[in-house]
Amino acid sequence: MPQPADESSLPGEHRVLRLPAPPKDFVPEGWRPTWLELNPSSEDKRHAEQTGRPVRVSVWDATLTTPAQALAFRGRETIIISGTVASVIAGGAERVVYDRLSPPESERAGADGHAGIEGLLRRDSETKPQWKQRLQQVADALTLEGPA
Repeated sequence: MPQPADESSLPGEHRVLRLPAPPKDFVPEGWRPTWLELNPSSEDKRHAEQTGRPVRVSVWDATLTTPAQALAFRGRETIIISGTVASVIAGGAERVVYDRLSPPESERAGADGHAGIEGLLRRDSETKPQWKQRLQQVADALTLEGPA
């Protein structure tokens, strides 16, 4: 498959992988993702400011990147949560787009599948509880694939 166009939308039926750090109290049995796994980090915000792009929370298109390849980009302990693009958008995100990595990362196996979820920042019209509830709805669309 050719490399998708940068900033093009992922198809709704594609599954995305998110690799957050495990919560301090993480136990796989019965654990469900929370809004915290989707809260844009200060690094996400800084990257958006530097590139002039919207704030994006990093994910991987599972049709282009295997879990093992995605893990190779992380230098820390992670868990893997996943869901379809359509369910992430239905939960309250704006869109999921391909987000091309810069060299040398762009040359690595699986790099073509790097993407980002947009629309997870708190909106001007939202109270903090409303924002957290919206992020939780997106998190509810994701399931744990396992500790990495």
